[in-house]
Amino acid sequence: MLIGRVVGRMLLAVAVVLASGDVVLAFGPGEHAGIATGEVVTLLSGHPTPEGLIPGIAGLRALISFLLELPAWAVIGPIGAAICWLCRRRPKRYRFRPG
Repeated sequence: MLIGRVVGRMLLAVAVVLASGDVVLAFGPGEHAGIATGEVVTLLSGHPTPEGLIPGIAGLRALISFLLELPAWAVIGPIGAAICWLCRRRPKRYRFRPG
């Protein structure tokens, strides 16, 4: 569970950095082009997301392309928050308590 909390917090930190980068780009001169999730995936993988790797189910393909067009912080942030919540510390529960 410790690893899950660390990974979740790292994803939240990356989301904050991406959001601040988006704000800096918004204040710059010219047209505002935010940091899309597809751009981050391309930078991390080294090649653009090919259409052949996306499964043939039309609804799933539409969902993946929709997620790749969203701002990166809007995809990575909730994933990090969910991992942090799922790996939180909880009190131990005892199934059997002798009487």
